Order: sequence, then structure tokens, then C-alpha cells
Amino acid sequence: MGLWKQLSSMNQSKSLKQKTVKFFVFLLGSFSIVFIVAFAVILHRINTDYRARASETAVNNVVSNINATIQHYNYISRLIMVNEKVVSFLSSEAANPNNSYDARMGMYETLNLHGKVNYIDSVYVFRLDGAYANTGKSAYFINTEADEWERIMDARGARVLSIDGNGIIMKTDGVPSLTFARAIYDIYTQKLLGVLFMNISNSCFDEVLSLQEVSGMCITDDTGTFLCGDEAVADFFNESCVSKEMISKNKFVNGKMGVFTAKQSTDSLVVMCYARTHAKPMPIEIVFAMLLTFCALYFTIIIYNLFVRKNITMPILTLNDAIERTKSEGWLRRIEEEMPDDEIGRLAASYNSMIDYMNELFSRLLQEEENIRASEMKVLYEQIKPHFLYNTLETISYLAMQEQAERTQEALETLGSFYRIFLSKGNKEIPLENEIRITQDYLFLQKARYEDMFTDEYNIDEEAQNFMVPKLILQPLVENCIYHGIKPKGEKCIIRITAKMQEDGLHILVYDAGIGMDSAQIERFQAIERTNRNHDTDGFGLAGTINRMRYYCKRDDVVNIRSEKGEYTEIELIFPMEIWKTRYEGEIKNVQSNDH
Repeated sequence: MGLWKQLSSMNQSKSLKQKTVKFFVFLLGSFSIVFIVAFAVILHRINTDYRARASETAVNNVVSNINATIQHYNYISRLIMVNEKVVSFLSSEAANPNNSYDARMGMYETLNLHGKVNYIDSVYVFRLDGAYANTGKSAYFINTEADEWERIMDARGARVLSIDGNGIIMKTDGVPSLTFARAIYDIYTQKLLGVLFMNISNSCFDEVLSLQEVSGMCITDDTGTFLCGDEAVADFFNESCVSKEMISKNKFVNGKMGVFTAKQSTDSLVVMCYARTHAKPMPIEIVFAMLLTFCALYFTIIIYNLFVRKNITMPILTLNDAIERTKSEGWLRRIEEEMPDDEIGRLAASYNSMIDYMNELFSRLLQEEENIRASEMKVLYEQIKPHFLYNTLETISYLAMQEQAERTQEALETLGSFYRIFLSKGNKEIPLENEIRITQDYLFLQKARYEDMFTDEYNIDEEAQNFMVPKLILQPLVENCIYHGIKPKGEKCIIRITAKMQEDGLHILVYDAGIGMDSAQIERFQAIERTNRNHDTDGFGLAGTINRMRYYCKRDDVVNIRSEKGEYTEIELIFPMEIWKTRYEGEIKNVQSNDH
């Protein structure tokens, strides 16, 4: 929307020079903004990609290290389980200081022989009677009622990895440690002998985390229990983190965006990382190349603007000034100023040719339009008068032969009333009230001829009576009702004329209960075009009335035909309200006074 408003404001400028300067400033500003935004987006993308790659690499490194470490300590736990002194302690009938001491020495021997024992805080071997032998100096709290004992037994010798033994064995200082737990069985009889607990210090994994290039890493178990690292990152834990596949998504913390990644190791440990590390600065060569490109495009725009101003803008301004001067003098005149011999000059020459042609064309069109309008209206009305007069005289002649002179006199008086209103001192438009009287007189004459063939009804809004309409617009329609609708039906029918004012204008409905029309006939009449002067009609009847309406209203949607074969036909004439407002408002009283 901002771009559109700026362009619109430029279009409102009166001077092409001002438009050019504004567009130039707008173009430079837009290009600068686009360059800055693009540069910022690139840097943001680089940092985001770098954080994602660094975070995923760090997580994969830690997971690999955890898997290797667990495999190593798992191997040591197996050796302790089969140590003869440990097995002897577990399988003896009762624990005593001697066999407990021997079991402890056996565990020390195994640990010393296989290295990496610095991170083993302690090893506990529990007999089934609750007695135990242990190594290590750290003090532990042992809970013999914890539910974890059952899970260890259900594993039947497989390792069970947990933090602090899931509540079985915990350091008294509260520092968490990784616990290997195994049920120990006799290798010959498969008899349960006891349970092994080996506690690994969390500093074993702190060293691995410290070697990574990103900050904000931690290790938890699959329930989110914290083991080591950045404890704040552990708050990001959710069920989606427990996955063998790497998960990665952006997170905002304290208004700053970072990349959060997580992955589960081969056992129950989960490694999580929240990286906010920025990428290394872009190489100076790339920055220099981008700035050089920006400057090159910047100066190209300036040079192009100067070229356009000299070769296009200034000549067009000169041409515009000349056109404004000729326009201010009134009639369209040729440009006499000397123009350059290029496209601008040829444009001026074309303008002069166009002015000559338009002046000639305007004069010819105005004259032709006046002639056409006068001729067409004259032809239409001249076609109506003889046709109607012929039918009326035929009716009066018929009455003179069949009836007494009194009825003939009545018919003649009606005819005189008809012509008095019809002529209207040459007016081509009359109030609807007068048009209704013409129609009533005509139907009176037709009743005298056809007796009880039809009845007529009128429903005319009072406010519609003064609406000006073309003279003799309804009589052809009711004549069409008699000869093409009612007479062929052979029974008494009704003709109803309704006029009502609506918001869009005057609506006149001419209804007859005659034989109706089929859809093909309706389509043929509706297809009459206002510009078609050679349609299959002599300008009278339904087709002629449709043509007159469309020509009069300068629209094609002013006549509607509705009919049902054998039942009725209804013709709707619509006079738009703008005809009243532009032609007749304030003139009706003068027309009425002239008629009287």
C-alpha cells in the first residue's frame, strides 16, 4: 500500500519534471532499502544456518561420545559381574567382613585393569539379603523401597540406565550421577545372586560438553531429569525431544532468537542444545563486492536519469507547454513551436495531423448527428400517423354501415379527442396522463367495433401521471394485444395497464389475457438492437415500440417481455429516473398548459 500511495502522489503532480525527480528519489530510496533488507536477510540467514549446523554437530558429537562411553562402562560392569570374588560374596551363605572385603578388592582389580575409572564414583554390589559391598568415597543414600528395583529385576541381567538409580541410590550432596544397574545371575545355574550398581560422575559428560563450540547444552534422561550441563536448557524438554532423529526449531528467549536441537542416545539419555552463537563475520571480499555492486547500480541510475531528462523529459515538457497554450486559446489549434527531429518531433507532427482531422471530424459528426436524430424521429412518427389513421377510419366506416348515426357521432368525437391529445402542438413527449387518455380513446373505438371481445383496466399511480413519455408509446402495444393476442383466442379477455413509480424510474406494464407467446418469439423481440434500423418491422407494433424505447432511453434493458403460451402476455416498459431529472423536471407544467 505504501508503494501504491507514493506512485499515486507522483501521478497527481502537474509537472513531468517533478514526477521524474520524485520517481528518481523514490527509485534510489527503494533500491537502498531493498539492498539493506537483502543484506540483513542474508546475514540473518547465515547466522541461522550456522547456529543450526553448529547445534546439530554439537548434539551429534555428544550423542556419539555418550554411546561410546556407555558401551565402555557397560563392558566394565560385565567384568565386575563375573569377578570370582564378587560372585563368591554374592553366593556365600552369609555376608561377613572377609568376603565383603574380598568383593571390594575384586571390584578394584577390575576397575584398575581397564582404565577410565576416574569418573566411576562408586560401585555397589547388593546381596539378596540386603548386605552389600562397595567402592568409592562418596556418601550415598540408599532406598531399598524404591519402585526401580522391580524394573531392574524385570530386565533379567540387561543394563538399566538411569539418573541416581531413579531414587534407589543418590549422593547425599545432591549432585546427580549416571547409574548402571544390573541383576547378577550365576552363569552356570542362572540363579539370581544380587544386583550391581555402578555410578558414573556427571563430570564425565561435562568434559564432553565443554569441548563443543556452542554454549547452552545439557543432558537429561527420557523423563527430563537433569544430569549435567546448562540446567536452564533442561526447561525446554518435552516429549518430542525423546527421538532417535534430530529435532530442530527456532526459539525466542528473552527477545533473542536461538536454535534448539535435541536427540536421544542409544539408551535413555537425551542431549539438548540451545545455540545463540553468531556466525563468523562475512569475508571482506564478499562485503566489498556487494558494496561495489550497490555503487555501480546507484551511479547507473543517476546517469540514466540525466539521459532521460535531457533527451525525453525536457522535450516533452516543451511539447506540453505548447499544447497547453493552444488549448487555452479555445478551439483545438496546431502546434507551431519548433521541435527536435526525433520521436518527440514526430509526435508533435502527429498531434498536428490529429488536430486537423479531429476538427474536421467534429464538425461533420455534429451535423450528421443532428440530421440523423431529426430524420429518425420524423420517420418514426410519420410511420405511426398513417397507420393509425387508416385503422381508425376503417373502424368508423364499419360503424357507419352497421350502426346508427349517434354511435358514429360518438366515435367521431372520441377520434377528435384522440387527435387533439395526439398532436399536442407538435410535442414529441407528453405526460403519462395524456398518453393514457390516448390509449383509452383508442380502446373505446375498438370496443365499438369488436363489442364484448375485451375489457380494459387501469392502475396508475398518481405520482406517475406527470412523468413525460414518448407520444403514442402505449397505443401500439394495446393494438398488438387485440390483433395478435385477444382476437386469435376467440373469447373475452382483459387488457390491464399498470403504471408505478419505483426508485429506478417509471415502470409501465401492459397485460393481456390472450394467446401469449412462446420462448422463441420472446427471444426474437428481445434481440432487437437499438442501432438496427432495418429490422423486420416498419417502425410500428411491438418490434417498433421496442426499437423506439431503446433509442429514446439510449439503453437496451428498458423493455421486458413475460408470457405463458395460451395464458397471457405482459410487456414492461422502464423509463429510467435520469430521463426525468435531465429532461423534464420543471417543464411539465408548461407542457400541460400548452395542451389545454
